[in-house]
Amino acid sequence: MSFSIESIDKSELKRFFTPVELDKHLKGSLVEVFYWDRKPFVPVKEDAVVKLYDWGSRERELKLPKTGWARIESVRDGKWDWLAPKKVIIPCEMGYEKNKWFKTPKGIWGLRVRFHNISRVYVLTEKADQKFINFTGHDRMPIAV
Repeated sequence: MSFSIESIDKSELKRFFTPVELDKHLKGSLVEVFYWDRKPFVPVKEDAVVKLYDWGSRERELKLPKTGWARIESVRDGKWDWLAPKKVIIPCEMGYEKNKWFKTPKGIWGLRVRFHNISRVYVLTEKADQKFINFTGHDRMPIAV
């Protein structure tokens, strides 16, 4: 996904970027983050500020779902309840799926969960409509705000 760097405090960015990476990103206006990155993260709009959270979980030792996505159907079925999920807005401008960028002008919905002292955000997905399937070839899509 890509999002504007302008609304994010520099101290938040320092938690996720090395000094060299941060310097590179501060020269542009958008940040691109992919789930397969070394330390993937997502922006979350909270009140009047944007905070950054780790995106999903790939760590074997954590008792969290090993993915970056949450199916809306499983959330509705209560499968995420043990993590006290909270619906959040991920203010991204573009999404990325199967080598294709697509617009998300108002952002997408995410699910912030908490396990002990660890917070993570998962992108909420739904069954893709035919337009999205034709464009990306994927049967799931993020839920637009």
